[in-house]
Amino acid sequence: MDQKTQKSFEEFTAVIQDLTAVVADIGKVEDAKARAAAEKHHQLLDGYIQREQAQILRLRGLEQHRIQLAETLGWNSLTFRQILERAPQEQVQVLKPLFVQLEEQLQQMQSSRKSSEQIIQVRLHELQVAIAKQEGSSYDNAGNVNLNAPLHNKMKNTYI
Repeated sequence: MDQKTQKSFEEFTAVIQDLTAVVADIGKVEDAKARAAAEKHHQLLDGYIQREQAQILRLRGLEQHRIQLAETLGWNSLTFRQILERAPQEQVQVLKPLFVQLEEQLQQMQSSRKSSEQIIQVRLHELQVAIAKQEGSSYDNAGNVNLNAPLHNKMKNTYI
């Protein structure tokens, strides 16, 4: 392997490691969002969301860099499995554990994101129900807020 290819390969592996770290951090933020929502610490959510947005931007930049390096290495638009099939054995020995670790972090992040979204949806529903009760709206047996409650439910005891 020539020196330029070796340098590109080393950069590629570093980018994969950075991608794994960013994905792991996003997963931790998702877990923190879920905990904050579950424990009704809603004031914390904005900070977590901002941190997550910054990490997503970093993730996009790393992915663009990974794509450029893959093109340089002759792996244009190949999946990780395809790269492992075509790469020399010494590169496979380096890449395979990195790809496995990245895949595990991606699965963990997706699981954390799903949990976070479910808990936040529950909290939003609770807020809708509380607002509906204050406004005199009703909700059906399934727990869905009926925002078009009958007019007599919206009437208040007021004097003109």
